[in-house]
Amino acid sequence: MSSIPNDFYKEEVISEHHVTAQTKKLWAVELGCLAELQRICEKHHIKYFACGGTLLGAVRHKGFIPWDDDIDVMMFYEDYVRFCEIAPKEISKPFFLQNYQTEPGFGPAMSRIRNCETTGCTQYDFNMADRKYNCGVFIDIFPLFGIESGSKLFKQKCSIKIWKNVLAGSEIKRMARQGGWKWNLKKWLHPRVWLWNIVSIFINHKKVSKKYLHACASANSYSKMGLLSFTGFKTKFIWDKEWFSELINMPFEYTYITCPKNYDPILQTQYGDYMKFVKGGQIHTMVLCDPDTPFQEKLKKLIKE
Repeated sequence: MSSIPNDFYKEEVISEHHVTAQTKKLWAVELGCLAELQRICEKHHIKYFACGGTLLGAVRHKGFIPWDDDIDVMMFYEDYVRFCEIAPKEISKPFFLQNYQTEPGFGPAMSRIRNCETTGCTQYDFNMADRKYNCGVFIDIFPLFGIESGSKLFKQKCSIKIWKNVLAGSEIKRMARQGGWKWNLKKWLHPRVWLWNIVSIFINHKKVSKKYLHACASANSYSKMGLLSFTGFKTKFIWDKEWFSELINMPFEYTYITCPKNYDPILQTQYGDYMKFVKGGQIHTMVLCDPDTPFQEKLKKLIKE
């Protein structure tokens, strides 16, 4: 990865949007997380590529969308499994690979690389967090799955829905225990909580998460792909398999990022006229963001206050 240019942290106006020095610091931390991912992927020949707003930013801005606050990448599910097996042994401080296998209670829909010497806490993180939950600044890593067709598609959808509902019950319960939700009779009677209570007698959260991912990855022969574990079967997140057949490196801020060469139909499917600027809020919107302070210190101070 390229070293950080001396003037990178300067405030500037990009596409009529004021980008602050604090935002630049956040971006720099995320680019550091990306560099760690790239190091591991290149060493072990694992494919990854930009997606969502990060792919759009690479194409349209040669970097971050000025009003964006994160980096999103995808991996084919087979590569994702390999990465999740290898990365915990390879990843170096201050980075941490966060997923259902390394962070108790974390959902199986994706993984994150976090910088433990920073704070980047979304509302979801804040609701889930106990004192051990890692809330460092992060990048998202999403598995990309094949989508069945015909009668097999119905079976795939049903299986995913069942295990997703079980996991939802676990999250409702965890958030309530952390004080994120008012724990009242309505929550006790929530059908997903009862579903989780029954299932968890027999199998733990890790095994449920594994069954959920196996349901997402059940397609054997397919021409369509999607972010099934995170977005389900929403049309704008379903693409042709062939669109991801060739990857290229594209400029991204002071470094590069790997992208699908055939990015045009991918972005058209998700955004329509993607070269038209549509300024909006970020998906995550950090409730706590401090690139200079470790999350343990930040949360401890918040609890005292």
